[in-house]
Amino acid sequence: MDFPQARVLIVDDIEDNRDVLARRLRRQGIVNVVQAGDGLEALEKVRAEPFDLILLDVMMPRMNGIDALQALNDEGWLKTTAVVMISAASEIETVVRCIELGAEDYLPKPFNPALLAARVGAVLEKKFLRDINQRQLERLEHELAEAWLCQKSMLPTSFPVDPAQLEIFASIDPALEIGGDLYDVFEVTPGLIALAIGDVAGKGASAALFMARTRSLLRAGTLQFHAIAGRVPQPSEIVALVNDELCKNNPNSRFVTLFFALLDVATGRLIYCNAGHVYPILTSGRTVSEVSTAPDPALGVIEALVFNDREFVLAEGDVLFLTSDGLSDMQNADQMQFGTDSVLAEVAANPGATAGDLARGVLAKAYAFAGGAPQFDDITLLVVKRLR
Repeated sequence: MDFPQARVLIVDDIEDNRDVLARRLRRQGIVNVVQAGDGLEALEKVRAEPFDLILLDVMMPRMNGIDALQALNDEGWLKTTAVVMISAASEIETVVRCIELGAEDYLPKPFNPALLAARVGAVLEKKFLRDINQRQLERLEHELAEAWLCQKSMLPTSFPVDPAQLEIFASIDPALEIGGDLYDVFEVTPGLIALAIGDVAGKGASAALFMARTRSLLRAGTLQFHAIAGRVPQPSEIVALVNDELCKNNPNSRFVTLFFALLDVATGRLIYCNAGHVYPILTSGRTVSEVSTAPDPALGVIEALVFNDREFVLAEGDVLFLTSDGLSDMQNADQMQFGTDSVLAEVAANPGATAGDLARGVLAKAYAFAGGAPQFDDITLLVVKRLR
């Protein structure tokens, strides 16, 4: 393979050696060749312009090849530049040390033309493939960052409620660049708000797309139902509608768990449907407990299911704490889970806290428990506190 675009730096204190290498590289189609007489000169040239490959002699005055390689490594040049050591057969132990420091390969003296061509070609090919992969990775990371911004823009950051009546806090923290969790808060009629939190099976881009589809169906379905039917739907009706739509064009049977509720702000009456989602947590006075009823199935797998409505009343001072299972499933380095009991204990340990402070306190406890271990799943919270 020819590499006419490659830029190569030859570093050797013997000019004849440099000239021999340069001529043989030109026969290989490599014409962008620069020379340096020792490690210090090589570092100056590397800092001035980029190189794809450095052929670096081991024994040189002023700065030898080992010290030059160490400096290249310390300054981060080995991330973008390949280094092949040039050595006599008697220096093989030194070459091994250089390989450990980050050199890609070595060339023995005297130079064998076939071996030179093979090793230079192999190192450059690997280097250029690595560059291509890096560019693709950077493009993917940029696209995922844009996708996350787009995904976050779907989720409300301000809520259609009187802050003197209700406190609402919501947050989402994906395990990967983008996630499959969702939450939503929107007004259905004056004084009646919809609350939703969901968790798509899986993580990453495909889960995020399914999340966007679910959230759009949920909000549009609720508002259109009200506009067309002339009445407020039951949560179970909307959940059934969303389920039927998600089952369409879903060959892999991807599913989503969903808690969907309608809250009358004036009375605190909350009617909800829990489609396979984590149980809601309710704090009332000094009591903190899960509202553990038999959940309905998750959405997206079986069409024409019938879902059930349940209800309770949020009294003054009560808090509804909704989360995805990523919170309780948070793991530490020993693969122990944070657990629902820890969530309940932390909620109970913060009586009187605002919705935001309560949510942040529980999250802080979970992250402290994980101790820096990789996040196991997306974590989403939706906390509602009734003030009056």
